[in-house]
This record gives sequence, C-alpha cells and structure tokens, in this order.
Amino acid sequence: MFSIIATEVSALTFIGIPAFAFGLDFRFIYLYFGAIIGRLFLGLLYLPKFYGNHTTIYERITENKKGRMVITLVYMITKILSIGVRLYSGSILIAEYFNIDIYIAITGLSILTMIYTMIGGLKAVIRTDIIQTLVFISGGIAAHFIIPQVAGMDWSTMMLAGFENNKIITLEWSYLSVITVGFFGGIIFDMATHGVDQDFAQRLLSAKSLKSAQRSIMSSSFLSIFVGLLFLSIGTLLWVYHQSSPLGQDVKIDFVFAKFITLHFPPVLKGLMLSGVLAATMSTLDSTINALSSCITSDFFPDRSTENISKWMRFDAIAITLTLVAVSFLASKSDHILTLGLKIASWTGGYLLFCLTISLFTNKVLNLRDYIISYIINLVVIYLAHIQAGTAWQWNTAISFLSNILIFMMLKRESNPQI
Repeated sequence: MFSIIATEVSALTFIGIPAFAFGLDFRFIYLYFGAIIGRLFLGLLYLPKFYGNHTTIYERITENKKGRMVITLVYMITKILSIGVRLYSGSILIAEYFNIDIYIAITGLSILTMIYTMIGGLKAVIRTDIIQTLVFISGGIAAHFIIPQVAGMDWSTMMLAGFENNKIITLEWSYLSVITVGFFGGIIFDMATHGVDQDFAQRLLSAKSLKSAQRSIMSSSFLSIFVGLLFLSIGTLLWVYHQSSPLGQDVKIDFVFAKFITLHFPPVLKGLMLSGVLAATMSTLDSTINALSSCITSDFFPDRSTENISKWMRFDAIAITLTLVAVSFLASKSDHILTLGLKIASWTGGYLLFCLTISLFTNKVLNLRDYIISYIINLVVIYLAHIQAGTAWQWNTAISFLSNILIFMMLKRESNPQI
C-alpha cells in the first residue's frame, strides 16, 4: 500500500499540488474521491482475473506478440512523457536549494536513482518506497507548522481566509459541475492508471496473495485522500501568506512552494523538505525504470538469454533514464506541471483499460489490426471531445474507454445478431 502511494505521489504532489491550490482551489481532490470507487472495482472485479504468474500486465491482456508490443509501446511512450514531467517537478526544489541549474539537478537525480534501481530491482524499489512515503508525508506535515509561523497567523485563521476567498471550494451551484467532473472522471481515470499501468500492476502482481493485493489497492485510496488534502492545504496557506507578501512576477507558480522552503524554512526542516521531494521523485522514477525495463524484456524480447538478462536490464535502464532526462528538459519549458502530467496520462489510459477489459471479461481474441484500430479510435474521440468540443481533460479516459466498448459491442452484435 505504501509503495502504491509512493508511486502515485510523485514530486507533482509535493510541488505541483500546492501550486495547483495556490492558483485555483481544492478541486483536484475529487479525483481522489472517484478513485475510491475505481479501486474498489479493480480489487473486486479485475484483480481476481489478472492476478497470477505474469511479469507484466500486458502479458495477461494478449498472447499475440505483435498485439502486445503495440499495447506496451503505447504505454511506454505515455509513461516516459508523463514521468519526464514528474522528474522535472522533483528537480525544482533541488535546483533552488543548491542554487544550481535545473538541468544539472535533473541529471544528477536521475543517475542516482538509476544506480540503486539497477542494483536492487523491484524489492529495492518497494522497500525504499516505504521509507520515502514516510519522509515526504513528514515534510508535508512540517509545512503546516512552518508556514503559519512565518506568516505570524494561526493555521485555522489562514485556512478560514482561504475558504472565504474560494481557495478551497466555491459555494455556488455552478461548482457542482467541477465536483461531478472530478468524481466520475476520476473513477475510470484511476482504474486506467492503477489497473493497466505497469508501475502499479507490478506491485499487485508481486503481492504474496490475491487478498493481499486486493487489500493494498483498495485501502490505498483513503491514504491518497489524506495526502492530497495535506498538500492542497499547503497551497491555500501559501496563497494567504502571499497576500501580504506578494510573489515576485518573475517566479512561476510551480516554484511557489520551493521558493518558500528555500527562503523561510530553518536548516533542519529545509533538509527534511528536500528529502521529501527527493523521496517523492525517486520513488516514482525507480518504479518507472523498473517497470519499463520489465516491459522491454517480457513484451519485446522474451527470448533473451536468461544468463545475460541482468546485463540487458542494465542497458535498458540506462537507455530509459537518458530518455526520461531528455523529456524532463523539454518539460522545464512548460507551466502548470500538475495538469500537464495528468493530461498526458489521460490520452491513453482509456485505450489500455479497454484492452484489459476485453481480455478479462469476453471471449473475443483481438488481433494486431484490432489493437491499432482501437488506438486510432481512442485518439480521434479524445481529439474531437477535448480539443474541438472543449470537454474537461478529466473525461478523456472515460470517453476513450466507453467509445471503444460501444464500438466493440456494435461490431459484435453485427457479427452475431442473437446477442
């Protein structure tokens, strides 16, 4: 459970969520409430059908080698893009703390994480995740004491001021649509991330029993809500503080928490916050390196000699790390990193969830053409809905998933009118 939390709570949580609440409000939390339902579905309906002797979740989706390669490639490209954004967000505080260039921070953090992941594998990833989770939660709790102290105000007074200025929730009927989008969009979005993302699936597949895996995934949603509220509240506290101490025009919103830490936190707690960001970033980065290495070996090159498997895994890890660093360099040119990271994941999550659902709950065996066509459908419907019609990105995963399911059912009905 702690490893799942450490993976989903990247530096986007530590740096991006306070910045999100600073600029808007708590609306991000409704995704977490939808996740309760999504992970309940995963634990009770999906897990019993795919838990077993598999290295990757994509081995369970299809035995068709070319089809599996298409699915895995879609996952890998999306994962590299989204984790590249998270790597950048985790390097922000490091660059601020040591007063070094952001590119140096990204590179150094990546190399360090790659080394211990190559040495220890998945066991090292999960065990360090437990420690890292405790560290970044401790850092978040410490911020709730330090910010009011620096501001010279009570915590409750600052939160009340945030509430009165709509930095937590807006008490208007129009805000109901925000809650609806977050909650219902979050159900399928979370099923897609935690059910079909090898980062999370490898933890469920490595659990000692099905019941253990079910307990882990279903209980993790409640800890996610706590962590989400913890860091959203930091954004509100920072907003109230900066009403009397305006943020410089040259400071990007994404840097607001990092800037406050470097300027106002005492040395020991400043080190704790830096440790928290390192923990959050490394726990996500090590999982990705391990997951993508597993995918390359199991889904692209299953015939590799077992005698040289560790050598190939090291080569894969180096190549993956270099690619993530390159994407992170590009992400450093963007604003609003939290939304950017989630949007990237939303463009393929519905497609991957569709492939898993068809595999687990129907007798239909899809071929290579089916997987390619369904992915094209995924891109077209999201483009029309999100880019052309302007629907919220939170619906991307649900729109893609439901569109593919509907088309699948229509085609199946045509081939067998008795259905």
